[in-house]
Amino acid sequence: MGQEGRRDFVRIIAAWIFPPLGAFMQVGLASQFWITCLLSLFFYVPGQIYAVWVISSVGKGGKASKAGGRTFIALLLTGLFPPAAVFMRRGLALPFWINIVGTLFFWVPGMIHAIWVVVNANEQ
Repeated sequence: MGQEGRRDFVRIIAAWIFPPLGAFMQVGLASQFWITCLLSLFFYVPGQIYAVWVISSVGKGGKASKAGGRTFIALLLTGLFPPAAVFMRRGLALPFWINIVGTLFFWVPGMIHAIWVVVNANEQ
């Protein structure tokens, strides 16, 4: 697994827990960070969604990422229904079935596993 995949994994986990931290880790003190702070202060869930959007769509140097939209949808699904996100990236392969079990018995591990699969799917 590449270094960038690990960084994205940490950023996404941070964005789900504390959205401004995830945005800051991606863009620093740019305008996206301040928008995330404002959204999180007044509306926590939109702050989370915007932070995930920033992480998935803003690449290095503030340039737009090519696969940002598809990654964003998959990352949103990790919070709603993790197996769907894994299915989008890996199909009916073993990670999908592992995620089904993890989500049925322990929602948070299923969600973390789904984030891991989505972030690292491009490297496989």
